Amino acid sequence: IILAMFIAIAAGMSAPYLLLSAQPGWLRFLPKPGPWMLHLKQFMGFLLLATLLFLLYVLGAQRGLEGAIWVSCFLLVISVACWMKGAFAVPTASAAKRGLVLVLMLLLVIGSGVYFIGDKFQSAKIASADSQLRGGWQAFTPERLQTELEQGRTVFVDFTAAWCLTCKFNESSVLESQDVREAFQRHSIVKMKADWTNGDPVITKLLQQFGRPGVPLYVLYPGKNQEPIVFPELLTKSMVLDKLESVMHTVASQ
Repeated sequence: IILAMFIAIAAGMSAPYLLLSAQPGWLRFLPKPGPWMLHLKQFMGFLLLATLLFLLYVLGAQRGLEGAIWVSCFLLVISVACWMKGAFAVPTASAAKRGLVLVLMLLLVIGSGVYFIGDKFQSAKIASADSQLRGGWQAFTPERLQTELEQGRTVFVDFTAAWCLTCKFNESSVLESQDVREAFQRHSIVKMKADWTNGDPVITKLLQQFGRPGVPLYVLYPGKNQEPIVFPELLTKSMVLDKLESVMHTVASQ
């Protein structure tokens, strides 16, 4: 899926050039330069801000809310520095004034970077994995998995990460849907999340054992001494429900 995404991005970005090179006459269909270009540029700025929000969300998952706040403070200082350059270091200003503004900008950015990123951010406390889980999910550990299997339970493990968009799509549209949640509860399946947001080496080793370079990975452990069942990267409700019914029927008949 990751490779397909990058191939699609490359194809989408190169397709207009290839098509217009093959059919130069199509250039007449392109819009003429005008005020719309400024509006488009401004709109793209909002998309960049949305990207920033997503990255701050990922950072919050990695370093906690406190870490995201300190990085936001640093970004605010950078914004002030950019404003200083645009307001005071204009081309018509004297060389001395522009130089003074540049020095102040550097001192402001470097000083805030040392304070917010080098000190506050590094000391930010990371919330425990258990405190961030809801809906009956447990934090994955090999020991916890083994304990549940020893007690004869069936375990479903969701290998995920905060920055994984495919994981988020599968979780919101399938794993957290009412039908699937009821199926997990009906069959008394233990649900665990293996959070790979920070590149946990234990989870990395398990991903490698299943031949996966990264997340998402979904594994159903039917029970002790039974082969785990690996799901595809992209889930559907019908697929998960059918697989759960099939596996649990097999387990019950043994």
